[in-house]
Amino acid sequence: MRKLLLTLSFIIFQIPLFGQNTQRLNMMVNYGVIIPHSNELRPLAQSNVSGFGVHYQFLKPEKKNWEICNCYHYLGLQLSWHNFGNPDVLGSALSLSATFEPILWKKGKTRLSLLSGIGTSYLNRVFDPNDNPDNVFFSSRLSFLGFVAPRLEYRFSEKWALESSLTFNHISNGGLQQPNKGMNYLILGLGINHYLNYTEFPEFKKEEFSKEWAFYLELAGHTSYSETAMRRKPSFSVFSEALRPINRIQGIGAGVEMVLDFSLPVEASRAEAFMPAPFVAHHFLFGKVDFSQVMALYTLKPVGYNDYTFYQRYILRYQILSTLHLGISLKAHGHIAESMDVRLGWKF
Repeated sequence: MRKLLLTLSFIIFQIPLFGQNTQRLNMMVNYGVIIPHSNELRPLAQSNVSGFGVHYQFLKPEKKNWEICNCYHYLGLQLSWHNFGNPDVLGSALSLSATFEPILWKKGKTRLSLLSGIGTSYLNRVFDPNDNPDNVFFSSRLSFLGFVAPRLEYRFSEKWALESSLTFNHISNGGLQQPNKGMNYLILGLGINHYLNYTEFPEFKKEEFSKEWAFYLELAGHTSYSETAMRRKPSFSVFSEALRPINRIQGIGAGVEMVLDFSLPVEASRAEAFMPAPFVAHHFLFGKVDFSQVMALYTLKPVGYNDYTFYQRYILRYQILSTLHLGISLKAHGHIAESMDVRLGWKF
């Protein structure tokens, strides 16, 4: 916790380096519920979540930054603590997250935005077969956190504003250790924003968007623990997709993902672990940022791999060149997160 606080303090003390950028500090209290995504988890999800967060953000009112998502957006760092209302089994989470918050609508002193973030959570109570066998939500003290939150702000003075939010959070270790049911929880937040510096936003004209189809090819990889080899082994995939924007911020796509997983046991040939899967996808498009949700169908898979016919993949991409992007993704079967990978892709 000391290291997290020192990191946040260091960033805040660098505020003068950001010149005329808009900068704000948010302090928020939270209260909510755990969402049981299977019957097995319902007895554990009876408690309420409470906590607080401290969030530093800055916004650059420059055209090159506006063009990243064709909108003004905040970047930030958030430190949060959430108590899951069951100290002996579920404990609490201390989290540090990087955030991205585009402003979707503004009128007068009121603004609507969509905050998203990804980070790391330290969990003080995790699964243990002897000491804590009931906690099937968490098995790793260090786990991944992802969240999304619509936020409504009302500025009542030059330096101060009130804010409310509704946040969907997911904590999982990405399949690095089992059990890994992961926890989903929904929290209501009420807080206050203090503007350390504020500049007016100039108006920029949005460029016309194209409805033409685009084609993507991605290479992805990660490692998974092999029960037969007793060590981690690689998994690779090739992901190809045709994408068509339907408006400025959304698109639809379809394609096929081909996976070869060296961590899975096979009977005769490694080709048994080859898993081609056609998919459909929905995209949120914010300039250079692309968040997509994929639903894929297994056409082949190894015997005994799992009982699912479909899987989901959630992909976050960032365009670094006109035809090149980097990304990360989370693969899940129903409510169970399986793995996270890194991606390199090309647009044609």
